[in-house]
Amino acid sequence: MATPYRLRAHRPTTALSPLGASVRSYYAKASQRVIWAAAPFVFLLGYGVWLSHDMELEHWFDSTFSVCVVAALFMMAIAVIVHTAAVGGGELLRVHADGLVDLRGQPRALRWDEMQSLTVLASDDGGGVRHVLRAMDGTTMVLGPAIGGIGHLVDEIRVRMAECQLPDLCARLAAGSVVRFGDIAASDRELAVGPTRVAWDEVDVLDAEDAQVVLRDRSGQCVAAAELTRVPNAFLLADLARIRRRARA
Repeated sequence: MATPYRLRAHRPTTALSPLGASVRSYYAKASQRVIWAAAPFVFLLGYGVWLSHDMELEHWFDSTFSVCVVAALFMMAIAVIVHTAAVGGGELLRVHADGLVDLRGQPRALRWDEMQSLTVLASDDGGGVRHVLRAMDGTTMVLGPAIGGIGHLVDEIRVRMAECQLPDLCARLAAGSVVRFGDIAASDRELAVGPTRVAWDEVDVLDAEDAQVVLRDRSGQCVAAAELTRVPNAFLLADLARIRRRARA
């Protein structure tokens, strides 16, 4: 994981429709090479304008109509390429007030309260961070960098999942249950990372660092760590840590 990874989700500013209408669409991310592909058309069109200015364009074409047709074709080609580079490809996912619709292949709807976990998926090829969204029925949805605005989409999912799950998580911990986040287990009193047990009062920072979920005490020392890819819903665990920190402040 070459770039720093954060667990804190920035709350989207998009206002959601109370009727469950479509709020935002996410499209296939366009390659930057599309912009470079427009360069030959621009240069050729510029050359045609220069020839026209020097009254030599008629040597290329038999009539003004031909000139206009070719110029129009070039302009349309440039407009399409630039639009594709700016907007992207086809629509992939659509956010609604009550959930997410995946339009890749067979369309599939997933409500916010049907989402079970969101886990970071390691990328060894340097292609960017991917996430696996798992539903309550066990099906999964992979969200990768090919989706334009993927960071905003992941933040949207995190916020909605936190709204659905955090109250229940806090209640379960208060009732004495142990909640597992993959390699990290949380109880009302402590966190267990393998054989290491850390009291909540000792945790000052819980965040992602170098592809790990790191727990630091008030002196800034790392007291425990687990691989980020092995901690589903790590962002919820980070939210719990922030709630505990505010409670003791």
